[in-house]
Amino acid sequence: MNKKALAVSAIVFFLLATLSFSAKAATNKTVKDLVVKSVDDSDHEIKALKDGDTYTIDVTNAKFKKAKSGNKTMKLSDIKKGDILNVKGSYDSHDVTATEVRDLSTTKSASFYGVVTEKNDATQTVKIETPKRGKLTIAILKSTKVKYDGKTRKFSDIRDDDKVIVTGTWNHSKKTITKTKKFYMLDKSDYDSMDD
Repeated sequence: MNKKALAVSAIVFFLLATLSFSAKAATNKTVKDLVVKSVDDSDHEIKALKDGDTYTIDVTNAKFKKAKSGNKTMKLSDIKKGDILNVKGSYDSHDVTATEVRDLSTTKSASFYGVVTEKNDATQTVKIETPKRGKLTIAILKSTKVKYDGKTRKFSDIRDDDKVIVTGTWNHSKKTITKTKKFYMLDKSDYDSMDD
């Protein structure tokens, strides 16, 4: 093999190796419970937070769906700051090219991000302020999973200014969450940039 053929072979090998590495760098997966920080309709981009990390999500070719399963569709403009998303797509660290975005804050069985503003021991309810959907009253039941840092907590552990993700039955007109399944207290510093 002459020098020219060797050089061409080396270039082809290098290009194939680079393409292979790039393909491995981006992984296809679904990340759950991302909290929407901002939505940019013109750039087809969502910025969302999880555990202190900011994800930049390109939704140019994504399908938008309501709830964690099913085929009810929606538009990018329906997604609001503070909504909880499950995002499926190609992840390169925290840059995402989404194929499917599911908004868990748009159906009767909903999930919301908010900040605790009030707690009522007598009625076992908590009020949270959500970024775009107003104040909601949350009923905490015996069956509600109250957690912080993966560990089970009690109603008495909930404090004003706690940042939380809540899942239950949403009554839009009454501004309530009943049949509450999850009440997860978040590490406050991880979600500080939500307050910007």
